[in-house]
Amino acid sequence: MISHLEHLEKIRQNLPATQNIVYMNTGATGPLPVTAIQAVQEAQQAELYNGRINKEVVQLKKRAKLETRQLLAELIKANNDEIVLTRNTTEGINLIISGIKWQPEDEVITTNIEHAAVLLPLFLLNQRYGVSIKTARVDGNPLRAFKELISPHTRLIAISHVSYSTGELLPIQEIAQLAHQHGIPVLIDGAQAVGAIPVDISELGVDFYSFSGQKWLCGPEGTGALYIRQERLNDLHPAYIGYASVEHFDPEGSFSFHSTARRFEFATTNTPSLLGQGASIRWLTEYVGLDWAFDRIKTLHHLTRQELATVTDVTVLTPAAAAGLISFQLNGVEPQQLVKTLASQGIIIRTIKELNCVRASIGFFNTEEEVECLVKAVRQARRKACSHSVCR
Repeated sequence: MISHLEHLEKIRQNLPATQNIVYMNTGATGPLPVTAIQAVQEAQQAELYNGRINKEVVQLKKRAKLETRQLLAELIKANNDEIVLTRNTTEGINLIISGIKWQPEDEVITTNIEHAAVLLPLFLLNQRYGVSIKTARVDGNPLRAFKELISPHTRLIAISHVSYSTGELLPIQEIAQLAHQHGIPVLIDGAQAVGAIPVDISELGVDFYSFSGQKWLCGPEGTGALYIRQERLNDLHPAYIGYASVEHFDPEGSFSFHSTARRFEFATTNTPSLLGQGASIRWLTEYVGLDWAFDRIKTLHHLTRQELATVTDVTVLTPAAAAGLISFQLNGVEPQQLVKTLASQGIIIRTIKELNCVRASIGFFNTEEEVECLVKAVRQARRKACSHSVCR
């Protein structure tokens, strides 16, 4: 049996980006493993030399959808009939929101820490149908905030599992239980959760869950999935339709939707990307080990939070109970400048404009030495800022 350090080193060897930089931006886009690129390239080579429509390639396309759908379902402990193959989290969220028949008196509850993927579809609802958007402030007691906002007009709760801005982990199971007591469905943005923390759909009890493949799952861009609870399928009305949505149709106008969540898929998919996503998930589950990855992220996140808190003038915004994201501010240094300074040292993080802060994503592939590099660079940036101003 190989040691922990040997396992980590082999993982990093399969992630070439980690050999050149301190990559702490998985919350935006995760590093690609070699196995994913190989799967993408093999599929592209097959299309290049065999043509994109022949018996072999058609079979490859079918296999890509079938196997990737199954892998995504197993990942979140769902049934594969409840999985829609999407291109990103935002697409899944839009499929749900556009599939509800809205009335002007309807209300939706969201939170004050949401990504544009949730907010913009809701803003469009308000503009198009007059639907009211209520915002729960989750700074203190999230459950109480939702209890105070629920009314007879609430049609949907749309929130993140893990906030992209603060990194806060919301009590989704409790919120879903509360919502269902009032007959309200729950839609979750899981972009910062799947691959970073364990996600068991049956335990969470939510109705809809959308997530990306290119973040914590380290898959190609343009991949993702939407979970739709079987019992909720007929509550939705697909806003789009294409050959992939139906079991059959005829030129006279008759058609029938698939009986599964596939009714929300409508046209051509990117086969190489799907196979790359499948390869990434297999690598994560069979080689890295999801439990190992989750424990690693949790341990490194705690270490990073603890060490950043020792730096004078640093304010850590992320609560202790979180996933892989950690947001912080350095007094006297603009976030964009801090990101630029760290990038010049090969440390990749990003800004969060809404909170005027920076955000580091702590992945299972990062090392304690890289955490030390981050903290040291922040400390140096603080000293440099102090040399140009009066510091306490």
